[in-house]
Amino acid sequence: METKRTRGYIRLINILAIETTGPYASVAIINENKEIWEEQSDQKLSHLQSLIPMIEKLLKKCELQIDDITHIAVSQGPGSFTGIRIGMATAKALAQALDLPAIPVPTLKAFAWSLPNFDGLYCPLFDARRNQIYAGAYYWKDGLFRVAVEDGAYKFEEFVALLKTFNLDNKMKIMLFGDGIDAYGRAVEDWKIVIDRLSLKNDSLIILAEKDIKYQRAYFVASFAYTLWEKGLVKHYEELQPVYLRKAEAQRRLDEKLARERVK
Repeated sequence: METKRTRGYIRLINILAIETTGPYASVAIINENKEIWEEQSDQKLSHLQSLIPMIEKLLKKCELQIDDITHIAVSQGPGSFTGIRIGMATAKALAQALDLPAIPVPTLKAFAWSLPNFDGLYCPLFDARRNQIYAGAYYWKDGLFRVAVEDGAYKFEEFVALLKTFNLDNKMKIMLFGDGIDAYGRAVEDWKIVIDRLSLKNDSLIILAEKDIKYQRAYFVASFAYTLWEKGLVKHYEELQPVYLRKAEAQRRLDEKLARERVK
């Protein structure tokens, strides 16, 4: 794959990753040695104000110029509808202005790059409101990324049932991520108590992610983006598409209104 710079036979890669689907915006750069630098906002939902200044700060930290960037990666959703749009718009603008290829990164799946040595199921839970969560479940086997439960908008009980069907013998530990842990705290705790009782080793089968990896991070996006780049899964900026998994509330209400009017 061609890049903007080469040094001898070494292809120099600097992927700029953008994450705006969660409560805290962040950006990261990963190079050809898989070294990652990251900048995170400490202000909730300040994506629009924080994003460009964080990119500038990150480039300075890495001693890079914007022209040293070779690819633009972006977390494509699901998550905050407004956040997804901000991230997508920024990624498209940068890729177009710099004439760079883009790498769309599935937000939920990116959590599987949070703890490389975790031997269990990665289960991000995002609060989707309307009594639903955005969720999925993944694991690593023989060095390969596997999907246990496909990404989707689920009722909490529905997702737990799907997970139980996959992990029928309860041998795999489950790491939970995301703001769905907070929104469904009582349900999560009840589930944890029931599952932990089944442990043959008297240890916890359901683990709540530590704060530094609990929410979406550009660090994970950059790690996943590198894997996607290695597989040649890059796109033209015009091909970038958000993944909402569900219609926005305003769009849903409009559709319902139009449907009622057609019935009259």
